[in-house]
Amino acid sequence: MAIWHFLSAYAAGLASAPYLPAPWDSPLVPGLCAFVAGISVLFIRRLGIVLPILFFYLLGIAFYQNALSPPTAPDHIRAFTGTQTWVIEGRVRALAQRQGGGFNLEIATERIVDGEESRAVSGILLVSIDQGESPVRSGSRVRFIARPRAPRPFGLPGEFDYPRHLAYRDIFATAHLTDTRELVVFADPPGVGLTPSRLREGLGKAIDRAVSDEAAPLVRALVIGDKSLLRQEDRERLARGGVSHLFAISGLHLGLVAALLYAGANLLYRRSERLLLLAPARRLLPLLLLAPLFGYLLLTGDGIATRRAFVMLTAVALLMSANRQTPPVKLLASCALIFLLAEPLILFQPAFQLSFAGLFGILVLVPRWHPGTRRWPKGLSYAVGLALTTVAATVTTTPLVLANFHLLAPAGLVTNLFAVPLIGLVAVPLGLGGALLLPLWEAGANLLLTGCGQVTLGVLELVDRTVDLPLLRALTCYASPGLLAASALLALSLLLPGGSRRRWLGRAGCALFAGLLLIAPERSSSALTVTSLSVGQGDATLLTLDGGRHFLIDGGGFHDTRFDVGRRLLAPALGRLGVRRLEAVILTHDHPDHSQGLTGVLETFPVDEFWTAQPAEKLNDALRASLAKSGVPVVIQPPGWSLRRERDERSLWIFTPEQNTDNLNDASLVLLVRDGDNGALLTGDLEEAGIEQLLAHPLPYQVNLLKLPHHGSGKCHPEWLLDEVRPKLAFASLGFGNRFRFPHVRVTDALEARGIPLWRTDRDGSLRFVSDSRTWQATHWNQRLFR
Repeated sequence: MAIWHFLSAYAAGLASAPYLPAPWDSPLVPGLCAFVAGISVLFIRRLGIVLPILFFYLLGIAFYQNALSPPTAPDHIRAFTGTQTWVIEGRVRALAQRQGGGFNLEIATERIVDGEESRAVSGILLVSIDQGESPVRSGSRVRFIARPRAPRPFGLPGEFDYPRHLAYRDIFATAHLTDTRELVVFADPPGVGLTPSRLREGLGKAIDRAVSDEAAPLVRALVIGDKSLLRQEDRERLARGGVSHLFAISGLHLGLVAALLYAGANLLYRRSERLLLLAPARRLLPLLLLAPLFGYLLLTGDGIATRRAFVMLTAVALLMSANRQTPPVKLLASCALIFLLAEPLILFQPAFQLSFAGLFGILVLVPRWHPGTRRWPKGLSYAVGLALTTVAATVTTTPLVLANFHLLAPAGLVTNLFAVPLIGLVAVPLGLGGALLLPLWEAGANLLLTGCGQVTLGVLELVDRTVDLPLLRALTCYASPGLLAASALLALSLLLPGGSRRRWLGRAGCALFAGLLLIAPERSSSALTVTSLSVGQGDATLLTLDGGRHFLIDGGGFHDTRFDVGRRLLAPALGRLGVRRLEAVILTHDHPDHSQGLTGVLETFPVDEFWTAQPAEKLNDALRASLAKSGVPVVIQPPGWSLRRERDERSLWIFTPEQNTDNLNDASLVLLVRDGDNGALLTGDLEEAGIEQLLAHPLPYQVNLLKLPHHGSGKCHPEWLLDEVRPKLAFASLGFGNRFRFPHVRVTDALEARGIPLWRTDRDGSLRFVSDSRTWQATHWNQRLFR
């Protein structure tokens, strides 16, 4: 069991590293690892396994920090990030179509041109292109003008760590182009042949020609592992039906290909007397089949799950050739440790987590639940085994699916019973057969590819009908840390071995603790809390009264609607903060940077009321549709100051300015929240006329925390508001490097002259202000915690 101890300690080090300070250039952590390793070697007999476990834990921290640290070489493309625009040359390493249009290109940079000077550079640059037809292929050499930027997170609880995801792919700089016409594509030099990437592109085009538009993206996913063209509605269908894993090339597909190759090669092998005398087929054939399986791995995009399966098949082939055996669970742990040592950041990839967790559940639980199946009728044994395999994989992957995809899909327990054999034994062989036959007989290949598409669409139709059955509908769930812990403990209670009384008590304890976490209400502070969520150049503020009464003020957003701020940023943040219900969603004014994210929130969280100053018919179409779909009542706020909530020394007031104005910013709702001697004023996007109206109506209470109007714009006459309100603290919601250059220098000078500290989401991430009735305690989102 030592391998499991080492793997657990190393993974724990990797998982805890994001919460720890990051001394990137300090030799402290690696030096400590070396010291602990030396002590372990010298005193292993006395200290047992404790020091090696500590060593692997510290090693995980050190490897994480090293993998996430950006390159410091002066010729790396990262060194050219900032505000300057460069002429960049490089070669396309990979390309993928973006949902909603456009492309992402991974460029292996080669040269930067600045005027008449040029210099050699290295490193991968991720270039996002908004629109146009792709004029390039993998391996194409291109030139373009762009401003490289260092990727950075928004700074939100529950946020997907995009910079870490890019670092795993060895990408530390990004750039943006509006149209593919901004690319200059050079002709391929002699010697550029058929690479795996270009072969994938060619097969993808052949699939597009042979298969209907509806089925082509699904067939692409099954045959060449290309999911970039999958429509959002198809992704949601697969996720709700619990069959997404069948359309991601994985161990199932590699195992099927290996089984088919082995069956065919075994027939030929047995006809050769010389080969039979040389070695039994089971010892030699697995080694010989590694080459074509490696080719299949490259052809399908070298996905994490497929790579895991290939590594395990390689290990099995080597063991069989040496006539050795090892427990499958131990082999799985060894492969996981090898992966994590080679690529530490792979731990945070959902594909790695689900691949290893699913197989671990199958290896541990299926033999325990389904013994003696060889004596059963084959059909019954297969059906029961498939059902138990589905349940076992679901047990171990559910906490990870909740954490990564915020979804519960109970239909998967049923749909996999028919989807796995139909996709794995019918659709995939048809698709692979069509791909192999394409160079020899195009008409026959098209027939097989068409059959693959028809089978796939038929399976999805059955999946849709199953999902509509009672108790099988998918549930969107932005889980809190407590709920995630409960689901993990439930899985652990099933995975732990039984036998002795102590083990059974351990399993019962895990299950009992999980049940308590599920049924007990999450404890939260009773203090008044104002949380400014960092959503870029937009606005979203969570106001919490009495520990469990939450009000969301605005929802952020961008003019580019392809990025769903509500579902991708706000909803995970609210779930991470323990919000289960919103007493009200408040829209200060209907501009995209305030309203766009509210659609996703209204459709995924229970909301009691929607407060606005505008009638529902005057709101944008998307917001009206979400309000109608969710059935949330709209409450129009009356002019002037109105008291909305009051309890003890806490109260919530709303000021509604004159709405008949050409400048919607000046029609923004203003909120004032009081807690004893503390008060916070949230001013929306008011500009000059709106500030004048606000100051003409005396504030109900004195405030000492001010949210700057209109993201710190100079049009707000900051002196007026600051001299009237006299806050002790101020904050602003800003996008990093925003094109408006907010906050305006006039605002920062006014704050500095009055000695008022300014907290900014662009620099500090999400902000939290907690009231103790006398002062505000300010913290910001740092290292995945408010501190």
